Amino acid sequence: MRISVVIFGVLVICMQAFFGAFLMNDWAVTAASELPLEETVAEMRRAEQNYSKNGGIVFASLGVVLALGWGFLVSQRRFIASNWAALTSWGAIIALGAPAYFSFSFGNMNSVGDTFYDWNSDAAFTLEEPLYVASGIAALVAVIGLVAVLRRPAIR
Repeated sequence: MRISVVIFGVLVICMQAFFGAFLMNDWAVTAASELPLEETVAEMRRAEQNYSKNGGIVFASLGVVLALGWGFLVSQRRFIASNWAALTSWGAIIALGAPAYFSFSFGNMNSVGDTFYDWNSDAAFTLEEPLYVASGIAALVAVIGLVAVLRRPAIR
């Protein structure tokens, strides 16, 4: 049972990482500009604004590394912490996805806003909303898990 939960946890972290990468490199940019990606990037370059896929690549890479590291750690027989601690650390990783996403996507979205005076920020946010909601829920899970861990009596 624990292995299937660990696999599920790793997959969810990886899904968030790849979803965020596609959002910041393509989907949110095209939604905000209301043009295909190639035209959007061409307009941004004409306006001397930067567009880079590096943020999405780094975001996805860090997400996969964190997912694999978390999965390896909590699947070890010698993992001392409880199931609540595993859930808390998983929730913290997912919860930190939203601020990391915002930081890594800021450059591209700022460039879209500087290039297109009538850009559609609401369309971009509509696409980003599931990532922010998932991170918010995961933050609650992490806090609940932390409270559960701290309420347990210490094993001597």
